[in-house]
Amino acid sequence: MRNLFKAIFAVAAIVSLNAAAFGQIGYSITDNNRDVTNLPQQYYQFDLATGQGTLISQLSLNGQTIRREYEGLASIGSVLYGVAEFDTELCNTGSDPVTGLASDLRLFRTPGTYPQANGVSGPIGPQIGETCFPSGFTEAAAAYNATDGWIYAIASDDTLPANAPRSRLFRISPTTGLATQIGSGATAAGLIKTADSQGGDENPYFDGLAVTADGRIFASENRFNNNAGANGSIYQLFATGANAGRARFITNTLPTDVNRDTGLAAFGNTLYLLLEDGRVYTITDLTPGPAGTAKATALVFPLGNPANSNTLSTPGCLSTGAFCGDLEGFDIPVLPIR
Repeated sequence: MRNLFKAIFAVAAIVSLNAAAFGQIGYSITDNNRDVTNLPQQYYQFDLATGQGTLISQLSLNGQTIRREYEGLASIGSVLYGVAEFDTELCNTGSDPVTGLASDLRLFRTPGTYPQANGVSGPIGPQIGETCFPSGFTEAAAAYNATDGWIYAIASDDTLPANAPRSRLFRISPTTGLATQIGSGATAAGLIKTADSQGGDENPYFDGLAVTADGRIFASENRFNNNAGANGSIYQLFATGANAGRARFITNTLPTDVNRDTGLAAFGNTLYLLLEDGRVYTITDLTPGPAGTAKATALVFPLGNPANSNTLSTPGCLSTGAFCGDLEGFDIPVLPIR
């Protein structure tokens, strides 16, 4: 089945060369529902050329509110797969597919792919299966790797001590949703820094994940960093080989500490960093280097909020705070659908 996914993705990549001329389209979800606001979560589409956001839907299915927080988004072609964080309910304990809280994998449809002849009428799809993330890992991120057919995911726990691994890397089956941790021996408890890293945390806390077109896996760390003045970082993660389960420091991202959760996406071999308040940056130089150099570049959105800023517009956003929701899950499908 993964070979089929890879074949579909190869065709999609060819089509995307033409689609790219019209600008990349990104997707994200506000994860308000389990926050103190208890507002409905919202599924957005963003034009990354202009910054214009479009509210697709609130997260509900058959009249029931979806409470899981989908902090990870991974696209295969024009289909998005949402990965929910762990939240109170353990795997295989009868958690309801719609209203339950056990971490799972769910389909999300993009505009233009529904309604369908089989009766599918909306953007929120069915549950694929439960991931079985470990208890307590209440941060998640995800991305699809077209080179091997797996969805990769991060699960993180900020309550763990700073001298212990706080993030784990998983492979998720697109057909069953089941997650399998990567790492053994020294990395069995979670991701640790590679010996050749020139900066960064020994035990980084990740909340964004992306896979570039050449199959490299990258993660972002912008909160709960142990290093004062780190101001956000990008690491390369390894799923195979001698460094499997380890993270190599690549670069710092921003000149100041923003203290924000992040989403991370890739288009080609460029990373797009989304802060939870809607600000977007790109990182093109992914050569490992020493700490202290901020390599992220702010985008300029003519239709952003405010105009000509690097902040996406979020019309229809439900929020009681200083900014819209809590944008974390982030992905840019190879096939932009308008």
